[in-house]
Amino acid sequence: MKRLINLSLLITFLFCYLEWPPNNSMFVFQGEYEIFTNTKNWVSNFTHPLILLGLLAQLILIYAVINPKINTKLNHLGVAVLTPIVLLFFVVGLLSFNFKIMASTLPFLILVVYYVVQAKRKQLQ
Repeated sequence: MKRLINLSLLITFLFCYLEWPPNNSMFVFQGEYEIFTNTKNWVSNFTHPLILLGLLAQLILIYAVINPKINTKLNHLGVAVLTPIVLLFFVVGLLSFNFKIMASTLPFLILVVYYVVQAKRKQLQ
């Protein structure tokens, strides 16, 4: 179950949608493709803290999907790092009244709530 939640969190993060003026838009997975394929700005792409933290958190979640015996604190760290990024996307969508951005973040945010509830239940048992 933990592996499925981690995989779902990873997939829903990749499908968060972004828009910015003038007429630019992309999903997170498209942005990551651009980062990895644009080799002339490679160093500057990976030194941006938001990009670097997001990629590291995704690597943690990928590791959690592959290795079900991952340290729980490390798994929590991966989720905790991605959540503020998605909340930032949600707030941007809310402030700009952009339903597409808000709707694209909701699956991730709902899964994070489910993840936290499941984590709390495990601690109580």
